[in-house]
Amino acid sequence: MTAIVRVAVIVVTLALFLGSTLNAIADHRDLAVLFALATPLGISAWGFARAGHNEAAVALLCCVLTTVVTMVLVLNPLGVRDVAITAYGGIVLVGALLLSRRSFFALTALLLIAASTAFLMDLNGFTRSEISRYTDLASFAEFLVIIGVFAALGRFGSEVLFGSLGDAHRASSDDSVSGLANRSGFFTLAAAKLKALQGSPTCSVLVLVDLDGFRRVNVVIGHRAADGVLLETALRMRKAIGTGHVLARIGDDEFAALGLGLRDEALAGEFARAVHEAVQFEFSGVSVRASTGYARFPRDAHGLESLLLAAEGSLARAKDHVHEVDRFAGPSDRI
Repeated sequence: MTAIVRVAVIVVTLALFLGSTLNAIADHRDLAVLFALATPLGISAWGFARAGHNEAAVALLCCVLTTVVTMVLVLNPLGVRDVAITAYGGIVLVGALLLSRRSFFALTALLLIAASTAFLMDLNGFTRSEISRYTDLASFAEFLVIIGVFAALGRFGSEVLFGSLGDAHRASSDDSVSGLANRSGFFTLAAAKLKALQGSPTCSVLVLVDLDGFRRVNVVIGHRAADGVLLETALRMRKAIGTGHVLARIGDDEFAALGLGLRDEALAGEFARAVHEAVQFEFSGVSVRASTGYARFPRDAHGLESLLLAAEGSLARAKDHVHEVDRFAGPSDRI
């Protein structure tokens, strides 16, 4: 999905820039200015896509295209009807395939308002169309039917196709026991989040949690109840870190929490401590204890792999319960 969205953003942005250039060469100043004003919005959509907000990127693109198409139809001497079906139909199909149901319905409503405006302006002679006499309410009704068919078929295909693909994707990137992302899903999401924060003045922190003696817990309370321990750990960690961060189960008894956009390193340490305290609890008569290690980004590492190595080093020290009675350790300060 990410690759599809990024390709779409690049193609649309280049098309808008090319449209501005060609219309400027052809001395169509109004259209050249219109495309030139829309091009930066395509670049803004790239920012959303790069940060991992794919739906926001697609929604912005579709809204920009809807506005551009409507304005082009008003300024177009060839009239509204056939061009509208092609242009609006393409936008509907893109939205049907790439947007959530709620966003798609909102886009469809916006598109119908824009299309109705263009048709009404053409009917009343407020456009530059040289063939407006051929535009009537019957052609508008025909347009609505065709767009409705496009929307229904596109959305039905999206629900069937991406429903099955989504199930497969969740199975490959989610952990069925805890409901969190698994190791693969964590690496994909965390890498994208850290990349988006490159150059940011904020601090991030990777916290690794290892449940101590989890095999013994399996023996004492059974595998099914032990799954309950994993779920309880996930719930407690999610509550401790709040929203806007990445949480995953990356091993049999190991969890990872990536705190993002923290104000300073002191807050990063507090974040790690809150996670550590959350995973010390009682469950079904068993005292659950965990060792916790953390590393900070970018102080201790400049990429996800190196950040993980630094956090694993801290975790190894935290598991030395003779010297780390609190079972909690951070990276050694570096000069």
